[in-house]
Amino acid sequence: MSPFQVDLSDTPYWRTVEKHGGWHRFACKLLARQVLDDYGIDKGLCLDLGCGLGWFGIELAKLTDLEVLLVDIDRDKLLKARENALKEKVRGRVSLLLVDAHHLPFRDRTMSLIVCRGAVFFWRRPDKAFKEVYRVMKPGAVGFLGGAIGRYMPSGLRARIIEVVKREVRKLGAEKEREWWRRRTPGWLTKWLDKAGVDGFRFIPDPPGIWIEIRKGRCS
Repeated sequence: MSPFQVDLSDTPYWRTVEKHGGWHRFACKLLARQVLDDYGIDKGLCLDLGCGLGWFGIELAKLTDLEVLLVDIDRDKLLKARENALKEKVRGRVSLLLVDAHHLPFRDRTMSLIVCRGAVFFWRRPDKAFKEVYRVMKPGAVGFLGGAIGRYMPSGLRARIIEVVKREVRKLGAEKEREWWRRRTPGWLTKWLDKAGVDGFRFIPDPPGIWIEIRKGRCS
């Protein structure tokens, strides 16, 4: 295990979520709207990979007729995601599964939409996880994976969030701080996407993070 790999509960991402839960939920709400506006996918199966507290997938369930699968490797976070789904009255269209992104228990070509906010940068074998993501995508499906704020976030709040994230990242120390930012670059991500054999991807800059848009062609 690389020195960068730490207990995810102690990462800048989760420390920010714990301190500013309202920001996190608001960002997920805006991201769900952005994804729907950009891709128009409102039916079929949606996989929220590494869902954490579940807000991204829950907000998509509220906006669409998607059947949403909230999956994570952390049982405690899944239990909290279940509570959130119940509170938001979408439990009937949301399922929860304890799943490792490197071994997705789904058939080939089943997902219409895959979203992932944050978990990408902590996968032990990004190439293996990306390969699994691509395998379960239906022809014509979209993957929207990475970790950032989204373009609908108001500029003033965006600036505050960026400053908080940068402050938390600096607490990692110089070596881990460099690795944190390196993993959020097209170069680092392209290496793993190419190794996974993923075609049809592009990067969407969204400082302080980045998104990967994956499209699976109709003939794939």
